[in-house]
Amino acid sequence: MSTYSQDYAPLPGSVDAAVQHARTITKQHQPDRTDDAAQVVHAMVSDSLTRTEQGSTIRLITTVAPNCIRFEVRDPNTPKPGTPAPPNAWRLVSALADRYGSRGTRDAHMSWAELYVRQVAPV
Repeated sequence: MSTYSQDYAPLPGSVDAAVQHARTITKQHQPDRTDDAAQVVHAMVSDSLTRTEQGSTIRLITTVAPNCIRFEVRDPNTPKPGTPAPPNAWRLVSALADRYGSRGTRDAHMSWAELYVRQVAPV
């Protein structure tokens, strides 16, 4: 199992940087899930921007196991007034991820999604 961690500033450009990071790792381990990973991470990091003020950090933790890639996005859970969550973000995550969820505490918020290796049907 391998784990990668990247920190991002709460800026719109960080979404693209996180997506590129997810694409690079997924392409190495589960190439057929690269587009799914990119869309899932885009949705989760975009959602995280709504809870992260300037001066704080968004962390993307990617764990690669033999049959699964897990993405976790952690933020300080400090909602920014007037910043709506991206529409349909979790609908997209639920459609593409094999498992997903989120939880919040007083100090932080963590969302996660897992993409399993797709089984190839015998011919």
